[in-house]
Amino acid sequence: MKRIVLLVFVVGVVAAACTPSVLTLSIGTCFDDPDSFEEVEDIPIIDCDSPHDNEVFANVDMTGSDYPGFEAVNNRAFQICEDNFAAYLGISYDESIYDIAWFNPTADTWDIGDREVICFAYDLTYEKITGTVNGIAK
Repeated sequence: MKRIVLLVFVVGVVAAACTPSVLTLSIGTCFDDPDSFEEVEDIPIIDCDSPHDNEVFANVDMTGSDYPGFEAVNNRAFQICEDNFAAYLGISYDESIYDIAWFNPTADTWDIGDREVICFAYDLTYEKITGTVNGIAK
């Protein structure tokens, strides 16, 4: 069974103003793991042609005015990422050698308008990826 990493996208107003790379994780962006996934303020962006840990494959905004709770957000984030996986990688999540993880809004960031789920793929063996996973079909 694949390991699913639940990640929390914790960004305060000050962090957002000081670390634009957190807010610029668009589809196709490659990056290395941050020092800690507990409070992510800065993401080390890497050129996809260089060895890297992760690649963003989907950015989807959740809906709703009230924060639905930690468990509901994570369940929805997983579903969003699983639903978007095959379109980017060219193979279903269940068949792939890549796993998924995501950054998602917290109660605090929800209150300031953050609804974005940022889905990314990484190698199940934790080996660095060289090149894009877009259309890789593995």
